[in-house]
Amino acid sequence: MCLLAAAAMSACASSKPPEEPDSVSTARQINQAKSMAVSEPAAKFLVEMVDARLMDYEEGQLAARRGSSAAIRDYGRLMMRDQTRLLSRLELLALEAQVTVPAVISDDKRDGLNDLIDAEPDDFDKRFIRSIHIDHKRDVGAFEKATGFSDAAIAEFARRELPLIQSHLEGIETIRKSY
Repeated sequence: MCLLAAAAMSACASSKPPEEPDSVSTARQINQAKSMAVSEPAAKFLVEMVDARLMDYEEGQLAARRGSSAAIRDYGRLMMRDQTRLLSRLELLALEAQVTVPAVISDDKRDGLNDLIDAEPDDFDKRFIRSIHIDHKRDVGAFEKATGFSDAAIAEFARRELPLIQSHLEGIETIRKSY
């Protein structure tokens, strides 16, 4: 699983030619056409959270490289480390649940990532903070909802990892206050 996660994260931003279908849409179509070992909401959670982890890793990589402050660079490295671990866990859960998940970030997330890539150096930190803050608020809500799923393994994963996702949100909110 780690190899898949590492390979996907290293090629996320620009590996998909524009004529290929969106990775999340493709995963959803495949999942609709097959029998899965989890409910539809649980499968959707897995697909969306893999996409989010891929995006957060890429954002973290950019922040570690381009951040103008030590706080942004450190936060970027934290994202790279934590998202790699979370992605590996999500991929394993998806495999066990017979759910297809995206291997690269979705077109929507790629557009957001490209906006961050294109940011001028003096605007990068603010764009990064805004983007990752929105991401983590969404993720906290998704993880909170997933703790109530009837799919025990996914609900347990969400319960166990929710504090980490919340700490990411709190961390970026702390950084945000200094800007």
